[in-house]
Amino acid sequence: MIRKNLMLGVSALAIAGCSGAAERSEETSLAVRSEALSVSSRHETARSRYVLVFKGETTPPDLMERVSNAGGTLSLRIDEIGVATAKGDEKFAARMAKDPDVLAVGPEFFDELPATMEVALSETEGAGLEAQGTYLAPAPEDNLYYYHWNVRRIGAPAAWARIPAEAQRQVTVAVLDTGVMDDHPDLLGQVVDSVATNYCQETGGTFGSAAYPIYRTFIDFDAYPEWDVEDGCSVAERPSYEGHGTHVAGTIAAKVGGGRVVGVAPGVGIAAYKVFDRYRYTTESGVVVDRIGAFSGPQLAAIVDAANKGYDVISMSLGGTYDRSDKDDTAAWVARDRVAKYANRKGSVMVASAGNSGQGSNGTVAHLPSDLPTVISVSASNSNNIPLGPEGYDAVPGSDTFASYSNYGASTDIAAPGGDCGPEGCYAKYFILSTIVRADGSAWYGFQAGTSMATPHVSAVAALIRAQHPEWTAGEVREHLKATADKVGDRQLFGHGILNADVATR
Repeated sequence: MIRKNLMLGVSALAIAGCSGAAERSEETSLAVRSEALSVSSRHETARSRYVLVFKGETTPPDLMERVSNAGGTLSLRIDEIGVATAKGDEKFAARMAKDPDVLAVGPEFFDELPATMEVALSETEGAGLEAQGTYLAPAPEDNLYYYHWNVRRIGAPAAWARIPAEAQRQVTVAVLDTGVMDDHPDLLGQVVDSVATNYCQETGGTFGSAAYPIYRTFIDFDAYPEWDVEDGCSVAERPSYEGHGTHVAGTIAAKVGGGRVVGVAPGVGIAAYKVFDRYRYTTESGVVVDRIGAFSGPQLAAIVDAANKGYDVISMSLGGTYDRSDKDDTAAWVARDRVAKYANRKGSVMVASAGNSGQGSNGTVAHLPSDLPTVISVSASNSNNIPLGPEGYDAVPGSDTFASYSNYGASTDIAAPGGDCGPEGCYAKYFILSTIVRADGSAWYGFQAGTSMATPHVSAVAALIRAQHPEWTAGEVREHLKATADKVGDRQLFGHGILNADVATR
């Protein structure tokens, strides 16, 4: 059984201007699907699963024996940061907490997949877009380029002129998410590594990739209320595909001339990490819940692996809300802080979404991992005036707005285009266009909005900076991004300003 551990800001944010029926924008000629943006900053916990944080930043050699003697079963050990996950009852947790080498013991949480607002692009309408011209696209094939107001808003084309593709190719961005469709036309050849750290691992796609965004198996909490790795994963009646990570990866590195869209850093490599698991349980009222979530252990393991491999940037469009005054959250907090500091020492720039709850994080409540000091916290901006110009849809200078759903607070470092509804409604031109995988597993394109969409813009520009300055530390990259941002609006909302790729790469 699963219990909800902490749930803040749970009222859904309705999309203004959208109804249950499909609407049409005369400017975009795209169908709009009504969707509510619900809270993404929620974490839950599976019963009898714990995170163990040791005082030393390594796990003891006799870890398995200690866990067994305390009445538990070891699930995952991450030696580099002194953290492990294990299964056991409350007595096990109490015994481990008394171990003189243990700093903290707490539940292993898992973060739900961040909710996003979406605008559907029908296949018929998508084909018709080709007739509208390329609008000075980087290549004729990139016939959806004119929708990239976000790419132009941050000055990415100017950065491309300075940093050749061969220099960009020396940089890798690790994307911790639902997996990446590495055989998508726009991402073909861009994914240089595919790793699964989630519990129900499987392969998929043309290349049999470990981080392919397919979910054929799931954790069955009905059959195994106290599920552990040794219980295995059940096979679903039908597979599900999750496009979130593919959308993020496309915003970072969709290649020029590969398909129909272009990323902010189209020459960099992507290391795809699948950290989410599909899970299922039945509520007391008989409702079957079938979702995906990212457990703490796989997230921590992925960060360590990416840092150990020397990946330049770690991009995380995920997270959950934690309460520093709740002792149950202490272990998770310490473990995440420790792994972020580990990656920072290794030289990886960590970037994470601020969350979509519309809440502040100035008190004891925080969104992790984004609110950690060695992580760049990204809030979402939008534009309320995006007319069609010579290069396509362009945000009018001075039209920047703060996205209605975005989290904010003193820990916010920088803002980037994440999309939101515009003055006349929720039309495609206000959202972020990128690569997706559809429910049937086919490659396509979609418009989405969320801090998940803002984050890869920052990750991509961090990668471009690394291409120019490979000798810079992670801290120097962080400070440079903040120093070169466009100073707009409230510091609590926009952080140091809106990302500017042009200025950052001069």
